[in-house]
Amino acid sequence: MKLFTSRAFRHRRHPFTWRRRWRVLVLDWLGREEPPERVAAAIALGVGVGFSPFLGVHFLLALGLAFLFRLNRPDAVLGQFAGNPWTIPPVFAIGYRLGRGILRYDSRQVPRLNWGPLFESDWTWVLHPIETVRLVFGGPAFLPRLLSFLVGTTVLASVIGLATYFVARSLLALFHRRHPRVAERAARRRGAILRRRRLRA
Repeated sequence: MKLFTSRAFRHRRHPFTWRRRWRVLVLDWLGREEPPERVAAAIALGVGVGFSPFLGVHFLLALGLAFLFRLNRPDAVLGQFAGNPWTIPPVFAIGYRLGRGILRYDSRQVPRLNWGPLFESDWTWVLHPIETVRLVFGGPAFLPRLLSFLVGTTVLASVIGLATYFVARSLLALFHRRHPRVAERAARRRGAILRRRRLRA
């Protein structure tokens, strides 16, 4: 997303007020010359990564995957902020139970995790991940507990990311329908992408 090429930041004879600048910036972001599917995919990728079990590397993971799949990197990075200290705890708790069910582990043999080091600390655990893993998953059934967490949260994060894609695509498509000129620019952009792919094939 090229923020500084937006109309909001171009030199004008009669400059926008700051309120108007932010409104134009958001409109340009929603309706830039890129297909809604690709914008939605980048946002969904970021959201999915934000809820993945790989705490501490969400930013780098979203950036790397966006680069790999040639999606808009700022969109993906912004999306990963959906996973934050307020939203991650319930997702991880549900994901752990989901993983335990998928792997068919008995709750008596694979007890609940010690979430304290993750959710009741000041996040300095990022500096000592091995010790944190030992505190959270340690005790009886270490490997089943770790696998339940990884499998369950990954599945749940994927579902959340997929749902985000359909919601974001629908909203962007609605925006394009209400702004035909935006839709025309997006169609031209889509055609240019297809032409480039044919030339590479």
